[in-house]
Amino acid sequence: MTSECQQQGNPLPAYGRVRSPQTIGQLAREERKRQGLTLEAIYSASDLTTRFLSEFERGKPNVSLGRVLDALQMLGLELLALPRGEAERLLALRNREQARLQPARGPARRPADGAGP
Repeated sequence: MTSECQQQGNPLPAYGRVRSPQTIGQLAREERKRQGLTLEAIYSASDLTTRFLSEFERGKPNVSLGRVLDALQMLGLELLALPRGEAERLLALRNREQARLQPARGPARRPADGAGP
């Protein structure tokens, strides 16, 4: 899963709907990398092992929820439980705001020497 933020080269964090262990692990990995952190850096700042963190990021389904919450807290993330319609509305609102904040991209320019396609 490649997030919309990664595809667009956007420095904003990738957030989204979580419906599987793989999705929450991927979102946590994207946030860790966005912050420039290694698994070892999180390990040294917490009581979470690099093995646990790696399994969590890969979406292993039998990791402890308490430890998952600890890992998310270390990344400055939290979970919200919202009614389905509300979650979709908030994500759509965030996506519109994110699109509004992105700089406008004009058409690609040809090289000055005219050697372009």
